[in-house]
Amino acid sequence: MGFFGQMKKRLKKRFRVGRRWLALGMLALAAGIAWIYADAGPKLGAPGNGDSLSVFSFREKAPASPSDLEREASVTVRRLYVCGEEDLPLGVLPPERIAELASAHPEWEFGAAKDGAVVFTEHVDDLSEACKRNAYIGVDAAGSLTLYEGPPREAKAVKTFFQLDVEHLESALPSEVVTQLREGIRITDLADYNSVLSTFSDFAIDETEKVMKPEA
Repeated sequence: MGFFGQMKKRLKKRFRVGRRWLALGMLALAAGIAWIYADAGPKLGAPGNGDSLSVFSFREKAPASPSDLEREASVTVRRLYVCGEEDLPLGVLPPERIAELASAHPEWEFGAAKDGAVVFTEHVDDLSEACKRNAYIGVDAAGSLTLYEGPPREAKAVKTFFQLDVEHLESALPSEVVTQLREGIRITDLADYNSVLSTFSDFAIDETEKVMKPEA
């Protein structure tokens, strides 16, 4: 056998040995991966692991009532006024303290976000302090009775109540009242607020708005 024949024979032998080692290596790798997954399964939230399931349940579903809380939470009381709103942060409280607040104030509406923050909503039949300082009721360019934060020409609209029959209003009311409405009627308390709405609801285009009541 010549030199090239011997070389070819040696290469074939090495190739066969290499293939055996490759096959053994692949089997060892597969066995190692299977062992890792078998060992890590319970830690990844497999059925039967109560702690893992409780964590995921808390993240996916917000508590429906104070009694569902299992940990401390950031608490805020949100006061919704007839005009305006205010947030009163109470800080981070334990679940038993939050339950006590809910029991002491049954009129508060409980709400919780998925991140655990708690908001109690309180409806107040009054104007907020900011509203008492800055509220005006006027008419916008489209003829709608509107609540403004500040004088209508300078401030932003906060709420639109209803569309006015401006032509009827101008013919029925004294010119100074119409002028005052266009410039903005200053609102300082709930009585002013209700009085203005009641007066101008008589000129609402939509009949269903004629008996206009402040929103809670």
